[in-house]
Amino acid sequence: MKGIIIAGGLGTRLRPLTYHRPKPLVQVVNRPFLEYQVALLREHGVDDIVFATNYMADKIQGHFGDGSRFGVKMRYAVEDAPLGTGGAIRNAAELFPDEDVAVFNGDVLTDYDLKTVIDFHYSKSAVATITLQPVPSPNPFGVLVLNDDERVTAWLEPSEETKKALANEQNVAVTGTDLINAGFYVLSARFINSIPHGEKCSVERDIFPRLLAEHAPVYGCAPGGFWMDLGRAEQLMSATRAILDGSVKTHTNDVAISPSATVADHSLISGLTSIGAGSTVGKGSLLTDCIIMDGVRIGNNVSLSHLIVDEHTIIEDDVVVEGKLGGATPVIAAGSLFRQGTRALHG
Repeated sequence: MKGIIIAGGLGTRLRPLTYHRPKPLVQVVNRPFLEYQVALLREHGVDDIVFATNYMADKIQGHFGDGSRFGVKMRYAVEDAPLGTGGAIRNAAELFPDEDVAVFNGDVLTDYDLKTVIDFHYSKSAVATITLQPVPSPNPFGVLVLNDDERVTAWLEPSEETKKALANEQNVAVTGTDLINAGFYVLSARFINSIPHGEKCSVERDIFPRLLAEHAPVYGCAPGGFWMDLGRAEQLMSATRAILDGSVKTHTNDVAISPSATVADHSLISGLTSIGAGSTVGKGSLLTDCIIMDGVRIGNNVSLSHLIVDEHTIIEDDVVVEGKLGGATPVIAAGSLFRQGTRALHG
């Protein structure tokens, strides 16, 4: 089976991390996030992959090349203008016409058994199979309703305004459990050919509702396993913790502290912290639950907690920057300078 990864979004919710890199190349435990999806697809037999790209497409292609370094064949379908999820899939599928495809949204961290989903798809003779994840309701995701045969009977997609409101609200009372669209699909050639060519459209809002109205055989499969949407800084922190504490099974060699990073004696790296290539940590410094990107210089007697520090930032001696576990995650933009003695506490 062929694979498509939708990787063309602007990543606005992850700014400033996405001002100078596309969201799929934001590092999680010292590797671009897309590498986790590529490794998972390869593990389950999908080794011919097309990236559907738009924003900073050259950087994605520059990192992955022809895919041989990652044990796959890699190709690229670059959109001149964003085509939405549906248009992106159709554009990418032109590279292998009339074939079934496995499709990943490029912001999902999971360890699903993808072969289980693919086998389920063929056992049902489905035109499309949507992978599902049970989550508390209400939630900012598309919710699916199934009958007793696991066939999808309704797709309830919230508006963008509702998504934003629910994503930002921390104190919503739980009213039950929903099965949500988990961002991994198995799509038949018939499904692909139902998407208008060269037009902007959404599979969630345009294609799936139309096929359901036509009573097409669309099924839902909940394989079980870890799942997380990586749209915000807080989720990036949670993903880092999940990888480092083993909550999610990955098929990559994850290293919390890069071999080329330098941590001075008498410093303490606590919690679940990752430190990127070429970064340095001075004497007497304390880092707790932090993401330190590449080339960051941290001085002596610095205290950092619950935050993300983007690449090539300089933090001089005696600086204290503290986020709060469970609160909004502070992000220090690339190339920032924190002068000696700076204090920044986020409640």
